[in-house]
Amino acid sequence: MHPDAILYLVSQPYLSARRLRALSAGLTAASPLPAGVARLEGTGPGPMEALDALAGAGARAILVQPVGLPFSDSLAAWLPGALAYWLARQPPGTVTLALAADQVENADILARVAEAARAGAPQARVLAPEGACITNPGWQEPPPFRHHLLVCTGPRCTFREAGSVRQALDAELRRAGIHDDCLITLTGCLFPCNQGPTIAVYPAGRWYRLASHADVARFATALAAGEPLPELTIHEVHPS
Repeated sequence: MHPDAILYLVSQPYLSARRLRALSAGLTAASPLPAGVARLEGTGPGPMEALDALAGAGARAILVQPVGLPFSDSLAAWLPGALAYWLARQPPGTVTLALAADQVENADILARVAEAARAGAPQARVLAPEGACITNPGWQEPPPFRHHLLVCTGPRCTFREAGSVRQALDAELRRAGIHDDCLITLTGCLFPCNQGPTIAVYPAGRWYRLASHADVARFATALAAGEPLPELTIHEVHPS
């Protein structure tokens, strides 16, 4: 296949928005073809939305390039089927999709990483024992909250656009007047992946599938009113 566009697919759970913007800008600027960047963990648009954007802009042969050193073996095994799921939703014959290997066995890239480390050594920050610290006054106690929201941002929920759901959550909790009552924690896989995007709420012990902004709005309204939302509930924990 001769690609006419590239999707760089980033796997890095703790990547900040600032660092993601820098990575995205660098990759798209250096790309020899029109390119998009999506991530498999965290907030923001996921891979399917990024693929939709490239196809909508006219791409007909898209190369998906995993970005990570190394890229997860389990994700690499799962990705072909997940990407084929997106492909099966396109009109037949309109788009060709290919998945490239990651860079862990690319000797040239590894050599560049090693050379960059050597070249940057003179400017590296030298550490001293006097700076030892793993605590902070702000980390001593949990903030006040009534609801602990566990938002799955594992790769399978992110593929189902959990990152966009997470972005909608802030706005809808504020609209409902309970944002400050909620401690929101981004998590890895919560299960059940097939019913994602998933949010678990404690101490209520209810798990919800929120697949759209409209679902998030209904969830926030019900949470503020203290009402169950059975049509979006996928699991309940019953203390013994």
